[in-house]
Amino acid sequence: MTRTYRPLAALAAAAAALTLTTSATAAPTVDEPKSPLGLNWTQGTPVAVAAGVTHTTWTETTLDNRAKARILQVVEIDPAVSAVTLESIVGTSDAARETVAAQLSGVSSVADRHPYAGTNGGLFQREPTPIRGEENAVHTSVSATDGVLHSSSCWSGGKGSSGAVIQYGIPYVTKLRTELSLTAPSGETVRLDDINRAPGRAPHCARDERDARVSTTPPVYTDPDEIIAFTDDYGRPVPGVGTDPSVEATKDQGFEVVVDAHGVVTEAREGRGGTTVPVGGRVLQGIGTGADWLRAHLVRDDKITVGQKLHDVTLGREIPLDASVDVVSSFHELLRHGQIPTALPNSCSGSGTEKGTDGTNLICTDSRTALGTNVRGNPVLITLTGQDNEDGEYLGAFAALLDSQELALVDVLNLDGGGSTTLMTGTVVRTPPTNLDEASADGVKVHRQVGDAVYAGVGGYGMYAK
Repeated sequence: MTRTYRPLAALAAAAAALTLTTSATAAPTVDEPKSPLGLNWTQGTPVAVAAGVTHTTWTETTLDNRAKARILQVVEIDPAVSAVTLESIVGTSDAARETVAAQLSGVSSVADRHPYAGTNGGLFQREPTPIRGEENAVHTSVSATDGVLHSSSCWSGGKGSSGAVIQYGIPYVTKLRTELSLTAPSGETVRLDDINRAPGRAPHCARDERDARVSTTPPVYTDPDEIIAFTDDYGRPVPGVGTDPSVEATKDQGFEVVVDAHGVVTEAREGRGGTTVPVGGRVLQGIGTGADWLRAHLVRDDKITVGQKLHDVTLGREIPLDASVDVVSSFHELLRHGQIPTALPNSCSGSGTEKGTDGTNLICTDSRTALGTNVRGNPVLITLTGQDNEDGEYLGAFAALLDSQELALVDVLNLDGGGSTTLMTGTVVRTPPTNLDEASADGVKVHRQVGDAVYAGVGGYGMYAK
């Protein structure tokens, strides 16, 4: 059918068409404002470390009160290209502190299965031991490898703490809370306070509402009534009385229970410390009312049940602790759904601040490490350092840099930084050593020994497997 327009309507239609055509062809283009990365950094040529693993370096061109240009390094892992995945590792034992190079070398003895790239992982603290220079490593929030928990989450008023759940090679950044329990043969259940650290001494954050802060540098919390479980991943004799003389609760003689791989109690005794955890078993240490509960409820040949739950606070669900799950923890999300969280502090800790080249204004010298995903759904590992020193950025400014459109990042978790920041591709360390060697008197710098690492390696997860 032929439509006949009324003259006025036809004129209006023609005018509208002319307006649309004119505005579409003649409107001036507006350049999108340049990002912090686009303004002040130059991208190097991306290098293929392996099929599906690409390493890109950005070099600072506007120094802004710094003596030397900083280096931003990004490793992208694309499981659609090759059988490559993302994992975490704690090294030879949960209590050991090792360099990232040492941890990654233990992934496989087969050269072709050595990790393609890796960084240091979550935050940790040193736990004193009677042997000088051999402090244990203690994770400061929830950590897990292959579904095995190495520590509990921070309490944070019941809201849990930030972490990345790495499952099937993809990291998911969220808030996490652990729920640990111990059930006696009578059916009575008690709360387990933590895993693989001295009772009475919680590093960096409170584990429940009863923990009280007793130290600021480093942050330490205490509770005189605790039960701690040690697993065979601990890798050392369990800590004894007086682990930290400055924390009164650690002086409690306590009570200790040894459990075999079948959950059967083989020993229940007064005092604690020096015991090696049986393969597949546990050692339970109690102080205060925790020791009283163990005395009253467990004797030799009893069978116990240990409950372990990992809650995704953000989505209100439980994450099954199976062999597909790794967890790396931190305290700050740098990007959430492509936005900088409003609660993110613009803090600088670790190495702290120093005067810049103008001799007046302060700059933050904390190197930075981060883990996240980009708009393609691919995992990324990120470091920010000086060329030959520790020269990073305030936390908020680091997040603003990562928010640049050139990187196309969606969710990013801040990992351990400062002297811990280490990036490797293959067997080559790409970040400078910035930690003073405690055994050297001449100021030699080394890469800090850390609690865990995150790496891209041979795998069959993700899109490739599908």
